[in-house]
Amino acid sequence: MSDQLETRPTPGAPGPPLFSPLATPIGRRRALAVLGSSVAGMVLLDACGPGTPATAAPTGWVPADVDPATLVVDQPVPVRFAGEVGGSAVAGTAWLVKRGSGDLTSFDPRCTHAQCAYDWTDQDRFACLCHEAFFDLEGTVLSGPPPRPLDRFGVREADGRIELQVPADFSTPRPDD
Repeated sequence: MSDQLETRPTPGAPGPPLFSPLATPIGRRRALAVLGSSVAGMVLLDACGPGTPATAAPTGWVPADVDPATLVVDQPVPVRFAGEVGGSAVAGTAWLVKRGSGDLTSFDPRCTHAQCAYDWTDQDRFACLCHEAFFDLEGTVLSGPPPRPLDRFGVREADGRIELQVPADFSTPRPDD
């Protein structure tokens, strides 16, 4: 068989077979080059960063810098936290909301769309201005591109102080674009 593409004079008419690169054997060097390129491509894709982690980072309880007596019902406040989780130092802020029932809710400060910081507005909603995303007091998406509601941290009150359950790999949100 020649290395040139053969054509048939009339479609569907019998004739010699067309050239097919899949039917042509390749040498060992070429096969190893293709295999090596594939492996290199997979390594590069892996270096781009994790997609969905196979296992979640460990979480732990850290103290929040807020006096529970100062919290106003249904008024979100940003609170700082710092501590050690799984051998790693973690520090940052979270949004804390005291509900009418006395229950506390803590939101991860990173928008679920692009990990940007968001704020509580005078329009009674959270606003992420990176891509104009809005969330209600429950963290539910009101509009914009986020794929899910705001993520939450565990929260508990112990001995007159508030503790948040945060992941060891927590990182500060991106600033607003």
